[in-house]
Amino acid sequence: MVLLPLALFAPGSAFAADDPLSLPATVTTLDNGMVLILLEDHRTDTVALHVTFGVGARDEAAGELGCAHLFEHLMFEGSRNVPVNKFDEWLTLAGGENNAYTSNDVTAYHMTFPSGALDVALFLESDRVGFLDAGLTQENLENQQKVVLQERNEGYAEPNGRDWDTLGKILYPPDHPYHHPVIGTVADIEGFQVDAVNSFWRRHYGPKNAVMAIVGNFDSAETLERVKYWFSDVPTDGGGEKRIPEAPIPKGTPGNALVEDDVEERTLYLAWPTVPHQHPDEPALDLLSSVLSNGRGTRLDDALYYEKPLTSALFTYTSNGDLSGEFYLAAASEKTKPKKLLQLLTDGIATIVETPPTVEEIERARRSQRSGWLDAMEVPEGKAELLVDCYRATGAADCMPAEWTKYAAVTPDDVVRVAQKYLLDAKPWTLTNVPRGDVKSALAGAQVVELP
Repeated sequence: MVLLPLALFAPGSAFAADDPLSLPATVTTLDNGMVLILLEDHRTDTVALHVTFGVGARDEAAGELGCAHLFEHLMFEGSRNVPVNKFDEWLTLAGGENNAYTSNDVTAYHMTFPSGALDVALFLESDRVGFLDAGLTQENLENQQKVVLQERNEGYAEPNGRDWDTLGKILYPPDHPYHHPVIGTVADIEGFQVDAVNSFWRRHYGPKNAVMAIVGNFDSAETLERVKYWFSDVPTDGGGEKRIPEAPIPKGTPGNALVEDDVEERTLYLAWPTVPHQHPDEPALDLLSSVLSNGRGTRLDDALYYEKPLTSALFTYTSNGDLSGEFYLAAASEKTKPKKLLQLLTDGIATIVETPPTVEEIERARRSQRSGWLDAMEVPEGKAELLVDCYRATGAADCMPAEWTKYAAVTPDDVVRVAQKYLLDAKPWTLTNVPRGDVKSALAGAQVVELP
């Protein structure tokens, strides 16, 4: 990719109408309530379809933990006019492929296919949106319960495979919607019954709870008519259950957690609760993350990896959900003990205040952010996902230029402020992952955390 001139990244800079971040899509609300976003892209014969439902782990009640993720699997098991196992088979025969994911806030399904397979894709998608209940049988449910439990077991058996779910559990209190793992608990997964699962589907998977984007080689007017045709008989009921509008940022006393694992080196995670998506401080926190750790030339990477090999791996990560966000800092080492890592990482964060980031550091972080967005836009499936995410977050599908102005306006003082407010003025939650039998090396007072 060719980077744009540095001057274009200056705070307050404007872009022309052909801004590469702009995705001038058309937005239509169908009669059944589904939002449809269309964007023509004739550089390829591929078409991408991405549909996101406003249902995730946060919407699960007691006894339903893991149900949103279970539906990520059940949506491929068959519907009224699509027999068991035929969704994947028919799409593959048409030259397409698909996948899905579940988060705290959403469940998303995406597929890519040749432009000539548009009707096949729309038929498959509309049938499971409107008539999945025909496939919610005891046999299909039991089959996917086994698949999900196996996926959970295999994931947790991987080195560091329990770390992220453990971090969510300790960072958020039991009454917070983000406390339990997206994949669910063993007891609830095993306990799902057909009637309860059917009820969950009716409450959350109606078309008015969905945003669908189609991007690729097609004519928008013709595609709109095809979508209307295939979705015209999809019932409008369901999917209207109100969600929790907000949840408090955790205020509890941070503690130290411990996981014994089949690993060869220790990993220390520092985690802070921050802000939800679209909060004014989100851009500054993202840039702070890149200033601290994003390869050669960043504060922590240079000090703890390149110049002095005190860590074998190091990264920062920001995550911003609908209700809250997190800032993560992690370092792994076979030789440096967690107590020392904690001090090194804390001192590294403090340099942001002691020696504020230069304009060059901020510009580099900005370029990284923009490059990531542009990379996603190189393929239709990336554009489709961005369009849906934009619409859900802002009500406008073409939101990326406006998002960029927020990052372009961040100053070194803003980065110093958020570092002080969210990280230095707040004690982090910590998680130490240690090799089995090496508990003594964990931080003082670290408590073993089990995932139900």
